[in-house]
Amino acid sequence: MDLVNFQVGAKTISLPILDILLTEQYNNDLTEVPNNNPNFIGVREFMGTPVPIFDLGLILNRHSTNSQNKEVIKQLKNLKQQSKIWLSSLSSELQGKDATQEHQHIEFSKWLNEFECDDEDLSTLLLRVKETLTATYEEFSELDDAKWPSKKATAASRLERLFDSAIEQVEIGYKPIIVFTTIDGREPHIGLLVDKVKDSIHVEEEDIKSLDAVTATGFELDPETSRMMKGLIQLDKKHSLIIETKRLFSQEQQAALA
Repeated sequence: MDLVNFQVGAKTISLPILDILLTEQYNNDLTEVPNNNPNFIGVREFMGTPVPIFDLGLILNRHSTNSQNKEVIKQLKNLKQQSKIWLSSLSSELQGKDATQEHQHIEFSKWLNEFECDDEDLSTLLLRVKETLTATYEEFSELDDAKWPSKKATAASRLERLFDSAIEQVEIGYKPIIVFTTIDGREPHIGLLVDKVKDSIHVEEEDIKSLDAVTATGFELDPETSRMMKGLIQLDKKHSLIIETKRLFSQEQQAALA
């Protein structure tokens, strides 16, 4: 079986290549149509046919990647502001070295350590933020009053550049695409909004792990997930979810789409 892998949030999903008609860049230009489905984001004409488009992030993760990115940007802006406050607080603690400043540094590091993403450029920027915070705190304990202002100015400038670059990377790094799917190999069925195309692979049927392997330990999948998943395949250290687009929706939902 030939599959195409897509990124959807932190998940990798795979679609059979025969279920894909075309992929195109999403430009936020869908036609809005009243609909009760929370995952439906609009209609796009393809091959002369109005095709309903669904956000796969909402289906799989219960939130869109776009909304998650907005939250990350909000957190980065808050960290940027907090780092300024932290540097100013250090200036007033040269004599006392209040432990609260160490606590704040630990909180910064904790957030940066727990933050996960597949964007290597963003990961590199956040690593530099952490290194700058750590180096500044370690050097602070050894500096005297005369040397601190220069060190503080250098650290503040570097942190501001790094945070601004990280925020920009989140904003420009999100370039979602629409995957137009088909059931019969000719006519468009639905469109799926995903974060990006990763790669294509070939797997043998025997390499596809059944969902029974997941549920055998007592773990239960919700009906929606169980319905749309064909199985799992191993990709390096992670698994990819093989999705059958014709099974994404229940019979009632499919009737509503028709």
